[in-house]
Amino acid sequence: MDGTTKVARWLLVLFLAPVCWGLFQLAGTLPTSQAPRCAGTVLDEHGEELPQTRLRPGQTCHTQDGLRPTGSRTFEEAENLRAQEQRELLEEGALFTLYGTGGLALVLRRLGLPWHRPKRGQRIRPEEADGDTA
Repeated sequence: MDGTTKVARWLLVLFLAPVCWGLFQLAGTLPTSQAPRCAGTVLDEHGEELPQTRLRPGQTCHTQDGLRPTGSRTFEEAENLRAQEQRELLEEGALFTLYGTGGLALVLRRLGLPWHRPKRGQRIRPEEADGDTA
């Protein structure tokens, strides 16, 4: 195995990483049937505290850092935030997957597909390498 083939095989492994990460990101965009989570206190429309961690329509999530309030969001805002995060995951996942797939295609083109490679020790005549056998 020559040095170029070793480098190409390392590149093959390195391009598999972005493909796997991209597919993982894309899996994160699958829709969920669960309501958005609240890391703070859930209040109903009357301002009463509820003992739950999932938001429902009409409820508000208030978060605190110790004694200081850090923010609040309604159910609709939490849904919009989740949709935005899913769009970002979709874009990142598609980008990583396309990048890795493109790199794999280039490396496989350089290496040749495993079932089209000559056996070890077998030499290819120059006219066969071009695909012209006539």
